[in-house]
Amino acid sequence: MQLLHNSMPCTTARALTRNSRALINIYGFRCQSHGQILLIRQHASSKAPTPSRKPAPKPLPYQPTQTKAQLDARMYQKQQEQQEKEKQQQQQQQRKRNEKAPISDLVRERWFAMLGFGSALGCLGYFAASLTMYWRSDPAPCYPLGCEPETPTGRPSIQSPYEFDLHLDKSEWRYGITKLRREIGAEVRGHVLEVAIGTGRNMEFYPWDVITESLATPKERAKARAKARARSSSWIPGLGGKDRKGSDTSRQSNGAVLSFTGVDISPGMLDITLQRIRQIVPHMETQIPKKPSFAILAAKNGGSQNPQGHVVSFLADRIRLWQSDVQTALPAPPTLSPSPSSSPSPPDQKPSPSPSHTASQSPQKYDTILQTFGLCSVQDPVSLLSLMASSLQPNTGRILLLEHGRSIWDVVNGLLDRGARAHHERFGCWWNRDIEVIVHEAVRRVPGLEILRLERPGWATAGTHVVVELRVVDASAESEPELKERKPTGWASLLPSLLSTKSGDDPKKG
Repeated sequence: MQLLHNSMPCTTARALTRNSRALINIYGFRCQSHGQILLIRQHASSKAPTPSRKPAPKPLPYQPTQTKAQLDARMYQKQQEQQEKEKQQQQQQQRKRNEKAPISDLVRERWFAMLGFGSALGCLGYFAASLTMYWRSDPAPCYPLGCEPETPTGRPSIQSPYEFDLHLDKSEWRYGITKLRREIGAEVRGHVLEVAIGTGRNMEFYPWDVITESLATPKERAKARAKARARSSSWIPGLGGKDRKGSDTSRQSNGAVLSFTGVDISPGMLDITLQRIRQIVPHMETQIPKKPSFAILAAKNGGSQNPQGHVVSFLADRIRLWQSDVQTALPAPPTLSPSPSSSPSPPDQKPSPSPSHTASQSPQKYDTILQTFGLCSVQDPVSLLSLMASSLQPNTGRILLLEHGRSIWDVVNGLLDRGARAHHERFGCWWNRDIEVIVHEAVRRVPGLEILRLERPGWATAGTHVVVELRVVDASAESEPELKERKPTGWASLLPSLLSTKSGDDPKKG
């Protein structure tokens, strides 16, 4: 029993030791595996971070909602603060600019600009002084009227007529001449004669409806007649109402052109005029070839048999172009006949005055004689004005002139005198003639010739351009009521132009 009792504790101790060792190994293995799992997780997260979504925003603590007025007030306050900051910055910059710097610093920093400005000022002063001394010591020659060293021809000698016409496009628009041509073209009426027509730069501003009515379609004729009725019923002066004698307004008083005659001495200029007629006048592209030649068309028209010169006519002489010298004689008005294409009126309706009936009365003289930039290109402009007056319808006819010449300023006249010789060599005209002197001399010589308007429009031309309107009063004819003087409206009535001179029946000037 003693041995058995002594052996029991050893066996139990061995069993307990064996069991505790197993438990220790199991616990150690569990701790080791847990640590390895943590290391594996950390390693995987550091090597390849998985894209994670943004965490949802946490709910903010409660804030009371602001009204719209409070938000607007807050925005306004921020804008005011921003403006104040900008204003302070500008004031600081202005203070820095206003701080006076020493002259030595300015010279050191800006010596190059000061040197250039001083040199330019010195050169300009020297040029002005030398030019003044030259003008005083050697004045420019100013020749009397008709006593120029070379006879004006009105034709460019250096460039062709096509180059001359292209040269005038930009310069006339720049100086407002195109606008003056449009205003004068709106005043023509009746049987029109244009002297020194040149390249036909005025033709696009004439009303051609009545002349080309025979070539229009019935729809276009009805439209033109409705337009004429609207103009005749208008209350605007010059566009409707009754004429001076109290009868119904005729096509002539409404501003309709019944016939047109253009005269020039240069056949090259007339070639360009024919091209313009084909492009501008309605329905004339079928009457004129694409590349017209005045010489060929005049030869077909029998121009060599006419003693006054070569002529090309269209639409039964309602449009005529003459090549002749206007200083010798002016062509007579055309002999017109009724147009065969005029539509007859119904039997139960009275025949209304058509353009063919109005135009069938062959005129003895012209209703409007127009000339633009022509008095500078003839040898004796006073005699040319006398010829125009003899071809004008008394009392009702008008002579319209747009000319360039001497200005009212001596400085501009000096420049014109010095460049007159070179300008004549290029364009064939003397641009330093005194148009007012020419017109008043013609009024003095021609009995009954009166000046209705003489003005210098615009400032761009420095007073060198003159618009003149004349008429011939026949004392033997029945006295007609005098036309009311056209008073300026708008700014012209408040601030009259210093460059305009209007002449009436002044005995001193007549």
